[in-house]
Amino acid sequence: MKKLIVLAAVALFGTQVAKAQFSKGDVILGGNLNVSTTTSKVKDADKKDSETKFGISPKVGVALNQNWVVGIFAKSEFGSHKTIADIKTKTLDITPGLFVRNYHMIGESKFAFFAEANAGYHFGNTKVEGTKTNTVNGFEVNVLPGITYFVTKHFMIEGAFGGLSYGYNQNKLEATGVKTNTSSFDFNFPKEFSLGVNWIF
Repeated sequence: MKKLIVLAAVALFGTQVAKAQFSKGDVILGGNLNVSTTTSKVKDADKKDSETKFGISPKVGVALNQNWVVGIFAKSEFGSHKTIADIKTKTLDITPGLFVRNYHMIGESKFAFFAEANAGYHFGNTKVEGTKTNTVNGFEVNVLPGITYFVTKHFMIEGAFGGLSYGYNQNKLEATGVKTNTSSFDFNFPKEFSLGVNWIF
């Protein structure tokens, strides 16, 4: 009887692990959501400086096999800043692009490591008191690691670390038309971490 129970448990666990993988043609729908608020107040005064940022990054991918997923994403961020002098600034930043991921299951668990490479076109603008002051556009390329946990066959939780990134932006001042080109290379592994969820269909 004990052997039957053990075999049944092993069979059940093995089935769950087997399901905790992609199959060719699976559609993965998910993304990340982030909100941050910062407030500072001048001592003995009613005035305060506040800044709020809201970002959403949906993505859709298709599994080529149990290890490889390719897809598209659209990262966006909206910001609002009010200074002590009651000057309001709003920012918009949108980056659509493509990504490819390679997954590797960790032993017999439901955890998997992944490595992602993505590239996107970047554009946005800044408005001060309703007047557009500058526009920006460019591109960025990122390579980053992460870890995924298959909660069920159709639902995953993932965490992604900052990795290597290269970006190129062109900023245009609306008042003068002057354009400034900026390129950057960053290693963000120890500084960034984001959480996300994915549904598998």
